[in-house]
Amino acid sequence: MKRLKIAISARGLYSHFGGPFEYLHGFTREFARQAAGRHDLFLYYNTPKLLGSYPQATERVLASDNYLVWDHLLLPRQLQRDQIDLAIFLKGTMSAWLPCRAAVTMLDLGYFHPALHAYKTFITLYMRPAMQYAARRAWGIFTISEFTRQEVIRLLGAPPENVRTIYGAADDRYRQPASPADLERARTKYALSQPFIFYPTSLSPRKNFPRLLDAFESLQTRIPHHLYFTGNIAWNTDEILKRLDGPLAARVHRLGSVPPEDMPSLYRLADFAIYPSLFEGLGLPILEAFHCGTPMLVSDQSCLPEVAADAALVVDGLSVDALAQGLLQMATDSALRARLQQAGYERVRAFTWEQTIAEVLDFIETRW
Repeated sequence: MKRLKIAISARGLYSHFGGPFEYLHGFTREFARQAAGRHDLFLYYNTPKLLGSYPQATERVLASDNYLVWDHLLLPRQLQRDQIDLAIFLKGTMSAWLPCRAAVTMLDLGYFHPALHAYKTFITLYMRPAMQYAARRAWGIFTISEFTRQEVIRLLGAPPENVRTIYGAADDRYRQPASPADLERARTKYALSQPFIFYPTSLSPRKNFPRLLDAFESLQTRIPHHLYFTGNIAWNTDEILKRLDGPLAARVHRLGSVPPEDMPSLYRLADFAIYPSLFEGLGLPILEAFHCGTPMLVSDQSCLPEVAADAALVVDGLSVDALAQGLLQMATDSALRARLQQAGYERVRAFTWEQTIAEVLDFIETRW
């Protein structure tokens, strides 16, 4: 196999909050480790904050806060100077002109499901043609679930042989045992009332909050649990925020931006976690919960049943009654929670960064 010059477009990699950025960090870190000695790796940032993070790679900063200038002018020019063979783009789009082959990772196709109102209109208007262009022009496409792979083939018209499902994994912090001191610190810091249900999510339309709140409200006299969610505010959430300021405020709590190091303790302190989202590309919180031994309830939408398999309670995410029954079952059935905890430990073994990047390198090296 020829030794290649491989570049990763790492614009925006310095952010540490949210599933997409967790995924980008995990991908880049493991790729740098496995590619060392086999290929020459170049990383391109738009900030000097990450310089020195990956000693296995040649790191370059292309200074611009304008993502259009960075993607379509600065990056292609630098790729040409460095004589790159393959550029990997991790956010579903690629530069309009490139002096080399390109591989694109598609995280999800929420932009192509207008009923979800998943993204602001102006972002959708840019991303839809940009992702269509990437699907047509990319030498290779990686998707983070089989559900997303089928969508890329069906909605974007990508040739099936060009698209490989690679999955992903939770960050290593979720594998580490939590000390009693860590748990007590989180309990005190967030003033947690126990028992509680944990929803690790942003506050956005596709996260299914109206149905979840209806379901939880219908159960308030039947279970003792509080409901906590992380709840970084995305957009189009005014009605939900108003509702959270009403009678539900006594039992439903938004934690806001939670530092990554606190997340494992929140999972472990919860009686169980939920992920009733309507649309995801992978659903990293499912894998995070499994590592922490936290029983999980998920919706039957998009890729979530694929990822959870039989290690979570799967309910109809479009039905308030089904969500309510699922919450009640999880809250009252300790044997179910114990079974799901053990099943989660087993299921999460199938999702590792080592395997993900081995799939990526195999795709590149066998097709080159």
